[in-house]
Amino acid sequence: MKILIVHGPGDHPTSYPEALAAELGRLQCDPTVRRLPDTGSWASRLRLAAAARRMIGDSGSEIVHVISPYASVAEAFTGYGASVVHSTIDRPSKSDWVIAPSREAFARVRKKGKFLDYRVACLPFALDPGEAAFGAGSYALARLDPADRVAARWVEEAALAAPDVPVRDEGDVREARFLIYASSHPEAWPSGVAEALAVGRPVIATWGGAASEFVGEAVSGFLCAPGDTAGLAANMDYLWTHPGESLFMGIQAREEAKELFGAEAHAKTLIKLYLRAGASRLAV
Repeated sequence: MKILIVHGPGDHPTSYPEALAAELGRLQCDPTVRRLPDTGSWASRLRLAAAARRMIGDSGSEIVHVISPYASVAEAFTGYGASVVHSTIDRPSKSDWVIAPSREAFARVRKKGKFLDYRVACLPFALDPGEAAFGAGSYALARLDPADRVAARWVEEAALAAPDVPVRDEGDVREARFLIYASSHPEAWPSGVAEALAVGRPVIATWGGAASEFVGEAVSGFLCAPGDTAGLAANMDYLWTHPGESLFMGIQAREEAKELFGAEAHAKTLIKLYLRAGASRLAV
């Protein structure tokens, strides 16, 4: 089965396209990864349509798997004889299959696309975690939407309440003791959370969105209510002052991540969706 994997613009784990291609190759498929530039302007969208037609023609693929939160990117590849599968965040498209990466995202896609004729599945992104983090970590790494000023204030207040915890908003998660993820609204995909769990770092996150689907309370991290800065500070202080417990939770986080974001099971599920998307008439 020839599969064109389109690494489109927008938020998604950067390692996903290559991790998926590697696993599909091990499963005797024939994947090719192509990266697209940003498509913000109308001129670039016109170039995208031409590029999509050329990429499908050059690859000869039966399946095009577009990875991008933008419906317009996925839809640029429709109508050229290949079945199109779209890994989105929470925006539906008129593709043969739309894949949402969390239950929160799945609910949004179903609601937004209730008048569209398409099929939708829930399947978290796969990751290539690489080597596990080593050592206890020398700081706490905070990840949040830069535009979410409310969540930023929560993290700032929690950091002030836990002055012994060095909190940074930039750095390698492998060098951090734990990840702090905060959002003032239910998010469809918590950026950075899956990557932290996969390398073996516990996560402290606000519940209410997709983060609570992946972080196991007192197993791979801690969950607190949005706006509960006292609870957030207490969790930060606990993991900082108990490095052994933080390391143990990180080990559990990596094991859980293998189940949640493992590439092998993910790729096998996707092959079934590829077939249902229209490749069943082809030799596999």
